[in-house]
Amino acid sequence: MTGKRGREPRVLLIAPVQKAGASRANVVGGNKVMADEQARELTARGFVVDVIDTSGGVTNLPAWRVKAHRLARFLRVAWGAARKVWRADVVFLIIASYSALSLGSFLWAVCKMARRPLVLRVTGGDMMMDYLGYGALARRLADRAYMRSARVYVETRRLQRGFDGRDNFRWFPNTRDVEPPARPRRGRVEKLIFVARLDMDKGLAEALDACRRLPEGCHLNVFGPGMSGTDFSLFDDHPRATYGGVLDPAETLRVIGEHDLLVYPSYYRSEGYPGAILEAFQCGLPVVAARWGGVSELVEHEVSGLLVEPRSAADVEAAIRRLMHDPGLYRRLCHGAKRRGDQFRSADWHDRVAADLRGLCRRRTPCG
Repeated sequence: MTGKRGREPRVLLIAPVQKAGASRANVVGGNKVMADEQARELTARGFVVDVIDTSGGVTNLPAWRVKAHRLARFLRVAWGAARKVWRADVVFLIIASYSALSLGSFLWAVCKMARRPLVLRVTGGDMMMDYLGYGALARRLADRAYMRSARVYVETRRLQRGFDGRDNFRWFPNTRDVEPPARPRRGRVEKLIFVARLDMDKGLAEALDACRRLPEGCHLNVFGPGMSGTDFSLFDDHPRATYGGVLDPAETLRVIGEHDLLVYPSYYRSEGYPGAILEAFQCGLPVVAARWGGVSELVEHEVSGLLVEPRSAADVEAAIRRLMHDPGLYRRLCHGAKRRGDQFRSADWHDRVAADLRGLCRRRTPCG
């Protein structure tokens, strides 16, 4: 059960690293949380993990500076990978779909030359859209390069089914393993929470508009980093909402646990299984969410939450009011949320992936 010559298997993890202290310049994104969990879980299972950081560390820059930073990051990661791949038994890349063609293909070539297996964990729910949007040459490159990696883990069942003909594809959802705060769940809906990057297509405007018309006593607390298109004027004189800034990761669970309902009407293009929903579920909070992307797969309508039409503040408001006026339904959704959250606890999923990686290390299976 070990790597070459009886030693523990070595994984070169190429992923974004979360720095201490959340801020607008140091956004706690889902990929960073996922990468931190991946490194921790692999280490706990006996792997030696070496990390190359792919995080950019900058936000809200002009377009030309964003491109310059991305190029510099690509060169830095490429150079680090070329130096370190020879010491690894397997290379594990956590990457958003939009970067898979460039960095994924490059690393596939490096791993091919070094005869090391490359494993991709593609985050979000838009890999199929990106792949189908490639031109003929780009799709041919994808098919001959990173799509032939030893494993390609995708976040949603829809993606697994979409790539069903490729036997190297596996379902590996976003996971969490959090302990809910030790306090009884209230039987009424008053304290609402929105946790996400404040991209407007995360449904911020719809959430705020819906809550504006709720009865006195209801309040929405919004947390997350502002982005380049965030319209903070939406908070001006809002009677039922407050912006609380960027949550410190150490405080996230406590803050979520102090609320009654997560409001998450996102129609973000690459939405997979959002970590905020998983954390809310494991704390026993149901969610009002848009029927969109991986969210419509994760949230079971009228079992663990209520699904509404995207971009509809009226539907969000109606769903919240329904839970306010039907405490029996709310209690059932709280129990359903907890059950659903437990299905995505980390241990079992990482056990499966660790066994998969050990098999690749023993066989030293190169890229196809």
